[in-house]
Amino acid sequence: MNKISMAVACALTLASAARAQESDANGGETLEEVTVLADRAGAATKTDTLLVEIPQSISVVTAEQITERGALLYQEVFRYSAGVSTEVQGTDTRSDTFAARGFYLRQYLDGLNKTPRGLYGSTTEVFTLERAEVLRGPSAVLYGAGSSGGLLNAISKRPQFEWGGEIGLQAGNFERKQLQVDLTGPLSDELAGRFVGVLRDGELMSPGQKNDKYVVMPSLTWKPTEQTDVTFIALYQKEDMGTQTYLPMSKTLQAGGTDREIPIDFFAGEPGFNHMKTDQYAGTLLVHHRFNDLIAVSSNTRYLDQTVDYGEVYATFNFGVDPFLDEERTQLSRAFYILDDEYTIVNSDNHAQLDFQTGPLEHKVLVGVDYTLFEQDRREGYSCRFLYPGCFGTDTPPLDIYNPVYGQPFDYGYTNAYDSRSTQLGIYLQDQMKVGGNVSFVLGVRRDRATSEATLSPKDTVDATTFKVGVIAEVLPGVSPFASYSESFTPLFGGDFYGNPYKPQEGRQYEAGIKWQPISNSLLTATYFDIEDSNFLTTDPTNIQNFIQSGVIGSKGVELEAQVNFAMGLSINASWSYTNAEVLEGTSDHPAGDRIEDLPNHLASLWLSQMLYINNDLTMRIGAGVRRVGDKIDYYQIQTTPAVTLVDASAEATWKDWSLSLNVNNVADKEYYASCAAWATPFDGMCYPGQTRTIIGAVTKKF
Repeated sequence: MNKISMAVACALTLASAARAQESDANGGETLEEVTVLADRAGAATKTDTLLVEIPQSISVVTAEQITERGALLYQEVFRYSAGVSTEVQGTDTRSDTFAARGFYLRQYLDGLNKTPRGLYGSTTEVFTLERAEVLRGPSAVLYGAGSSGGLLNAISKRPQFEWGGEIGLQAGNFERKQLQVDLTGPLSDELAGRFVGVLRDGELMSPGQKNDKYVVMPSLTWKPTEQTDVTFIALYQKEDMGTQTYLPMSKTLQAGGTDREIPIDFFAGEPGFNHMKTDQYAGTLLVHHRFNDLIAVSSNTRYLDQTVDYGEVYATFNFGVDPFLDEERTQLSRAFYILDDEYTIVNSDNHAQLDFQTGPLEHKVLVGVDYTLFEQDRREGYSCRFLYPGCFGTDTPPLDIYNPVYGQPFDYGYTNAYDSRSTQLGIYLQDQMKVGGNVSFVLGVRRDRATSEATLSPKDTVDATTFKVGVIAEVLPGVSPFASYSESFTPLFGGDFYGNPYKPQEGRQYEAGIKWQPISNSLLTATYFDIEDSNFLTTDPTNIQNFIQSGVIGSKGVELEAQVNFAMGLSINASWSYTNAEVLEGTSDHPAGDRIEDLPNHLASLWLSQMLYINNDLTMRIGAGVRRVGDKIDYYQIQTTPAVTLVDASAEATWKDWSLSLNVNNVADKEYYASCAAWATPFDGMCYPGQTRTIIGAVTKKF
């Protein structure tokens, strides 16, 4: 923490020095910076508002930063964002999982709810993104479905009326080979198009497990006037992947004595059985029209359909039961799980913006209505190892942990099926008021109705009203303290492993902080937060394929973040956060006072990047970063997963329109575990492996 604090302090000092230097060098005027820092985020207010005028903690990661830091998965995009816990379950490929401020985050795409948490096969391809935004804290007034920890909003690449683009080839370890294409330009005076495509062949960390992907994202923008634009984005995404299996704790984190350690990439499944195949079709329509200086309207709508074919053999870790079947503890018990899932999501968000003035107050009023429909048709099967009702057949054959023999036959089949349907209808009102040019207020209110029903479960309807109020003021040049109160209401679509629909989460937050812009193209933020949340969703300790709800969670903490881009080509991104998330009202298994499982108290990061200008045709960029993830505790407060420090590096040389780059993440190839859980002492538990070193080289032609 001290090192990161020193780094933040250095960033402040350099920023102040750079401000003076720029002023002196240009007769009191600020020079134009080379690298541009994103200064706006549409997710916070659904209006075009500067970050320094929003009373809430927000971070933006641009496409350039995603590429520079070598983020291959959406989970990796936010590694250097303050307070965001990424890769919570390590190399798990089932879905993207994030947390902040003690809670798992909801994910949005182009301002619309993407998929509920817990769905298999709902990953986002990073090459299709223009930027990604982190909106911390409850945001129910504008979104309804947003957790108390906040939400992530990814922005898709959209057509431009200037020709441009790139074609790139990647190659790296884990047999990775990827072709990626991004081309855009005008098709007429009023029409522009864009095509984004990805073709990947590779493997996961476990040898032989596929990591193949095919993405096609064409889009069109029609702009008949300066006041009107209509964009349609189509997406087809196909994945053919393997799975990453859990490993026994006694043979990994706690190995020793007769328990010899196994490799971190050990595969406990069945090479011919474990798989995840997905097909996703989506269409998004974005419409905006400004009638005059007073009123503008926007309408965003998406239809998404996805099918998932999932199969997995994995090591079983049942509560209080030794996962090994023999006295020598070499025969690892295993179970199978299969899933045939199809779901459809329809979102629509429509609002009008009114801009007017009443006396000294400048108003930006938003009035809107949004609707979400989620339908799921699901069938699944699982082994009788768990003794669940309706389980199938006999146990899956065990695996010798030190002399594995794969390919032993076993019976499997589907055991249960259910349909579920959820809806959410919300109306909202927000008023952004500005006084005297340096004081901004935000007031918001929302009314929601959410319904949920599933096979053999009656329809449940919940109504809720949520509020938000905030203020931010520039009290000194570039210095803006802020404070806010906000509430969350999160209808959890879908149901648990047994078909029971989830209840909505509800929460509230008090937040206060300060934003500082010591120079243009910089932003430093310090924030304190206090959150309470009910009906928290967590992994079922007796069934790792299930999620359950329980209790009231309290979370308090501090976040510091500094993003500074200097005219000399140096960029600094530093962050540190402390989160104390614990159970306030719990169950017998998870009583009050327990720390929230699988989430670190401390997170810290530092990324430095330097651009070097060799001549008019040749430039070079060198970047390096360090990430610190604090220790974590398991559900039963038995096993602590140690903290880990990881180093990343990147380099790029650009000559005219060609670039050659190299990214190495986890440079030291440190073996670590993202989280471990003990099911009962003196028995065993499971560990999620963290990602070992990745090396990616790329050659790119830009247009």
